[in-house]
Amino acid sequence: MKIIDAHSHTDYITHIVQSDVVGTVCCTTDESQWKNLIDIISEDNRVYGAFGVHPWFVENIKAGFENRLYNLLKKHTSLMVGEIGLDKYKPNMDKQIEIFKKQFDIAVRLHRSMFLHCVGAWDKIFNILKQYKKSELPIIVVHDFHGSDSILLNLIKNYNIMFSFNKIVKPEQIRRIPENRLLIETDAKPDVCLVDVIHKIANIKENDRIWEIIYNNTKKVLEYGQITSY
Repeated sequence: MKIIDAHSHTDYITHIVQSDVVGTVCCTTDESQWKNLIDIISEDNRVYGAFGVHPWFVENIKAGFENRLYNLLKKHTSLMVGEIGLDKYKPNMDKQIEIFKKQFDIAVRLHRSMFLHCVGAWDKIFNILKQYKKSELPIIVVHDFHGSDSILLNLIKNYNIMFSFNKIVKPEQIRRIPENRLLIETDAKPDVCLVDVIHKIANIKENDRIWEIIYNNTKKVLEYGQITSY
């Protein structure tokens, strides 16, 4: 079995501590982590980087961050965008939207996969998605999805969305998600065993080879920018 953790952070690099894990996608939460992650990537080719500012940390942003993010991604075509998004339960939604839109637009312009955090703000996410042609949108990984069935079906039907899980809360939603849209993650939680998550999904999907599909799905996310950037 081969597994790539589709969403972690620099404080928990999964393949170092979990068997069967051969790679880790590390997402930053603010600009202060960018240099450290670049250094980690340069030393370990099993670490894949996603760079951005998380909605919890928009107040820490310094002027011109979007230019620095753009230049970093332009220089390194293997890098992705994340973790970015919106969170209803954190302050300053207007600022969150402003920062999210800037990062989202960079991902679109540079054709990079992005890793999305969304809590209670799907109406605002859909309003932003509608501002782009669907053909312009890159792969979007929705991490730890907790939305309603109607939101899930909208995302599956209309957008190039992948869904990444570290626990199975609603097995019926896993059944609804096409196998080629599934990923797994730890979200940097040491108590999440990815092999166990795979087994749970395999039981729900009644497919003992689901690990292989999920592995290939993750590779598709990682390779998207390298294939489409210009």
